[in-house]
Amino acid sequence: MSLPDVSGPYALGPDDGEAIWFNGALGILRATAAQTDGRFAAFELRLPKGFGAPLHSHERDSEFFIVLSGQFRLRYDDNIVEAGPGSLVYTPPRVGHQFTADSDDARILLMFGPAGTEEFFREAATPARSLTLPPPSEPVPTRDELVEMMKRHGSTPLGPPLPPKE
Repeated sequence: MSLPDVSGPYALGPDDGEAIWFNGALGILRATAAQTDGRFAAFELRLPKGFGAPLHSHERDSEFFIVLSGQFRLRYDDNIVEAGPGSLVYTPPRVGHQFTADSDDARILLMFGPAGTEEFFREAATPARSLTLPPPSEPVPTRDELVEMMKRHGSTPLGPPLPPKE
């Protein structure tokens, strides 16, 4: 299902939204600027173990990380948090942050305010053909391409992802 063409109240089921394959993960855009009058965006990621976002910051976006299932390590500034289902981490603009999925069946909801960051994910992804992780043959942008896309969408790369948990 695609996102509703509304700017007002709506409801989605557990698998509803705009499904995209992003860098080896399944992403589902659940709210974008179009649905929220630009106030915020919500993006669910269903991740393989070891998937990690590089250390980065957003120039204008605040971000909430809400763990839906699995185990994660989330970093903000110099703090590293071990996070399980129900955990929440908040980062305001210009604060370095990152996360890594430390378990199978890892799901996280990212919420950005104001909206706009969802356009980075759309640019870097391809439409998902199923609600599964993408096949290994699915093309992904190179690291340099991702860095350029991040910069175009107001993010500043600050370092590599967290290493795998031992």
